[in-house]
Amino acid sequence: MKYDISFWNYRPLGERDEAEAVAEWKDAGITLPMTFEYDPARHDKARMLRLLDECAKAGMKAIVCDARTRYHRLAERGEARFREDVAAAVADFGAHSAVFGFHVGDDPDKNSWEDAVAAYRIVAEAAPHLTPFLNMFPYWDGSFADVVGPGSPEEYADLLVDFVRRTGAKLISFDSYGQCAYMDREQNQDAHLRNFRIFGKVVRETGARLFVSLLSVGHWAYRVPTDDDIRWQIYTSVAHGATGFHWFSFYQGTLDGNYRENPVNLFGERTDTFRRLSYQDRVFLRFFAPKLERCRFDGVSYYYKNWGGFPLFAGTKELKSIQPVVNAASVAVTRWGRDDGSPAHTFVNMDRENPTKIRLAFEGSLSKHDRDVWIVPGQMVYIDEDGVL
Repeated sequence: MKYDISFWNYRPLGERDEAEAVAEWKDAGITLPMTFEYDPARHDKARMLRLLDECAKAGMKAIVCDARTRYHRLAERGEARFREDVAAAVADFGAHSAVFGFHVGDDPDKNSWEDAVAAYRIVAEAAPHLTPFLNMFPYWDGSFADVVGPGSPEEYADLLVDFVRRTGAKLISFDSYGQCAYMDREQNQDAHLRNFRIFGKVVRETGARLFVSLLSVGHWAYRVPTDDDIRWQIYTSVAHGATGFHWFSFYQGTLDGNYRENPVNLFGERTDTFRRLSYQDRVFLRFFAPKLERCRFDGVSYYYKNWGGFPLFAGTKELKSIQPVVNAASVAVTRWGRDDGSPAHTFVNMDRENPTKIRLAFEGSLSKHDRDVWIVPGQMVYIDEDGVL
């Protein structure tokens, strides 16, 4: 599997120099950026091509944000004109080596669901060599059925499976930010992790990749994420099978309510959030992604306290026990199968505030790695037959 790090980009093409922007994305550890917003009626095609050229030079693929491929456009213009628009977008950019796929839209609800299905299929058919991107709502308690339609997490999972099967989608994505809420923290954390169970079912039944949109900007009732928050979001996502992340969001565009501390602020300056994001993204890409890209996700359970409806740890074929040494805390335990057939395990501290120290006891060839390990909030420990990371 491959890991990708992206971000939400709502700024229009032409505000920032293309070469400088791509260099900044690379500094932040981004591997799969969203382009600036492009509309042929308002923006210069040559600048989008320059942006894609710069992405190619930097070794990046990009999700193209083109107004012509959004599912809302289908509803506004009708199918015939939408197909013409999509064909024009593909003709303009679809053959560029830096294009990953076109952005089809965000958060379809029960009134726009069928438009999203139809638009996705049209975009995929127009450029079968690319991977369209469309992001879904997370499941939440309360008004979800009124907004999206299904009444239970299981029904939503079935709807998402149906979406993937009808569209042939190669990836499924959702956004979730309650893990950084000021209030009702345990409830919001449980809801966040429950979505990995919902979307994990889609991955198991369809083979689609799982992407998740994580928080990088304080807003509403969500705090500005700390170093621990950024690390926690990355590694808990990995531990639950995600292979792509979108940070919400990268640029601050206006004085919009209480949005604050984007990685890049109103004046184009890098903030402390940029530093946090850049460091954690690059640590993951340098040390953990190369290991995990040679692995297959087998499943996750929890030691001490479970979240999101996932099972409690009951041992694996190779890991016989986990014991607390200092501060018993919830730990996500993921088993992986490496490409050579041997097993690997990861351990992520799910506590948001406190470190934990646990004692690991393995069976067989992994028993040489029996040890006590300290794990700070959100930190991952990786163990396979070759060693410990």
